[in-house]
Amino acid sequence: MAFSHIQPIGAAVCFASLAVSFGISTSKDVRSAVNINTMIDILIIGAGPSGLCAAKTFLQHNPNSNIVILESHSTIGGVWSKERLYPTLRTNNLYPTMDFSDFPMKDVGIGRPGHHITGEEMHAYLTAYAQHFDLMKRIRFNTRAVRVVQAPTGDSWEAEIQEPSNPINTITTTTTLLETKKLIMATGILGVPNMPSLAGSSAFDAPLLHSSALGPQYQSVLQNPNINRVAVLEGSKSAYDTVYLAATTGHKVDWIIRKSGRGPSWVFPSHTKIGPFKAWREKLGNRRISTFMSPCVLPDHSGKQINWIREFLHTTKVGKAVANGFWKTMHEDTIRDCRYRERDSKEGKDSEGRFSVLEPNHSPFWYGTSSGTLNYEQDFKTLVTSGQVTVHREDISHLSPHTIHFTDNAGAITVDALICATGYSAKPPVDFFPRELHFQLGIPTSTDSLTEEQKAAWAEYDKRADDIVGKQFPQLLSPPMSTTHNNNTNPPPSPPQTPSFSPSIPPKPKPKPESESESNTTKTTKTLYTPWRLHRGIAPPGLTCQGNHSLVFLSMHSSITNMPRIELQCLWSLSYFHDKIFRDTALFQRWCALRSPLGHGGHYPDLNFDQLPYWDWLVGDMGLEVRRKGGRWWRELLSSYGSKDYRGLVGEWIEKYGKDETKDVEGSERKLK
Repeated sequence: MAFSHIQPIGAAVCFASLAVSFGISTSKDVRSAVNINTMIDILIIGAGPSGLCAAKTFLQHNPNSNIVILESHSTIGGVWSKERLYPTLRTNNLYPTMDFSDFPMKDVGIGRPGHHITGEEMHAYLTAYAQHFDLMKRIRFNTRAVRVVQAPTGDSWEAEIQEPSNPINTITTTTTLLETKKLIMATGILGVPNMPSLAGSSAFDAPLLHSSALGPQYQSVLQNPNINRVAVLEGSKSAYDTVYLAATTGHKVDWIIRKSGRGPSWVFPSHTKIGPFKAWREKLGNRRISTFMSPCVLPDHSGKQINWIREFLHTTKVGKAVANGFWKTMHEDTIRDCRYRERDSKEGKDSEGRFSVLEPNHSPFWYGTSSGTLNYEQDFKTLVTSGQVTVHREDISHLSPHTIHFTDNAGAITVDALICATGYSAKPPVDFFPRELHFQLGIPTSTDSLTEEQKAAWAEYDKRADDIVGKQFPQLLSPPMSTTHNNNTNPPPSPPQTPSFSPSIPPKPKPKPESESESNTTKTTKTLYTPWRLHRGIAPPGLTCQGNHSLVFLSMHSSITNMPRIELQCLWSLSYFHDKIFRDTALFQRWCALRSPLGHGGHYPDLNFDQLPYWDWLVGDMGLEVRRKGGRWWRELLSSYGSKDYRGLVGEWIEKYGKDETKDVEGSERKLK
């Protein structure tokens, strides 16, 4: 629908011409004085689910490709690598929605129906996947990409890497330069922890760590007999996980959720009731009938028998009432399922409302994937109502030895450790050089690295995109605004005040505003970063405009059901590298920002009820069959999509476009060291 208006934004003004007019060189030679290895066909940075799937997909197309995968850990898996696991870590997804279409978990005896998949099971599954498709020999472990430079010719990339000097001594490293024809960045969005700057941190004299370090530091912190009281900062799903881990290992937990921030996230049971029916929440968002309820600008590939439903729901008075009713019901049902407002229950009395303080301030409509599932063996509410966990809706003034002081004279607490579940920075984990290239790549970059002309160009793109979104879905231009902005990205512009699209039940009273006198609060000027601005959420817009299809970014994205999205992004990248594709970047990014303002939409695509239209978009780009429910419109409308629906899709692509049997650049296969 809205993407029929894209061309004036993305195609008429090419990033390449902007780059030339701004004096950007895309082939500046800034190589270090290090040895360059032989040219390789495809370099993949990251051996998590995306990197492994990319390697398997490209090898299925051309088994002779010289593919190298770099992994900074000593094991595969990314966030599921062995180093990052801790005892209570589980997926938000229930079995079997975390397996790839061509390698079901049941075939390797991993997972149990109706259970959340443990961290150990996910690591075992990804290891089995890599072994099954013979990927292990292509991975260089304990190897970190430090910097990426576009080669002087402009048609290849040079990656400066640090790897162990020998397999035994992994501390001493050697710097090497790898040159590759095609580069796949599969590092994802969880690579750079966002640690807050707290006054007095150096004097805290107790463990102070990010939640991403729970795996490697589990023994030294949560198994330390001298640590009895643990503080956890922020209200995200990772904060829930950290609180649960600390509480179930016998610690008294002080949970600090800043009153000046976004507040707690929605964390709910895996199933809900819609009338008399029990619905699996994850699959609810993958049914077309549900996606129609969401104000989505992506093209509608659902078919002419049912695509009228979306237009009806968003353009007619009756349809809008139906959509509003859906989101109001979702909000009410989620509050009921989470038991925020239950004061007396079989789990114990909550007469003081200890648990209700965790109810988010706004409807789930606005949070995107900044939510999660209560994937715990013990009842989470009981941990709070019993007093094991104490929630503080306060801002931190400063730290002193073993003490956290709150603002507004709200007192202080004495703790033995502070774990910050404060998310991840927008800064990419690998530096692309020179910085002037960032504008064309569409990667987050500090705003002070952009010229005034570049800022003006993006401002114009964003304005046109907002106009398109606003005309179709004016309700998205007036989202609830949080008082702070996470991940150091630019705050969204203040929108005009128009009636809210998503009617909600009467909200709880908001916490008192923070006092303006904070003499002890840390005052720092944080670097602001632009959001990810990628073509289809994958490809650099500037290079794409030039016809340079040599670089893609995988999983710079957040969605509820990840595996189908990963598989489709990998196959789309194969099409892109072989020039089988093409339109706009600004509209997609701005719609994501407006659709999930309390989620991650301002930083990268954050899709919940809109993930199926995104999958359709990628499949449609490749000229493959989008509707995969056997041609029956009622199944297309009501059935949930998942990995199994895309089983064999790579084979369909190869049948359509052919298989590549060519050897590498020297005409023979190389053995990897």
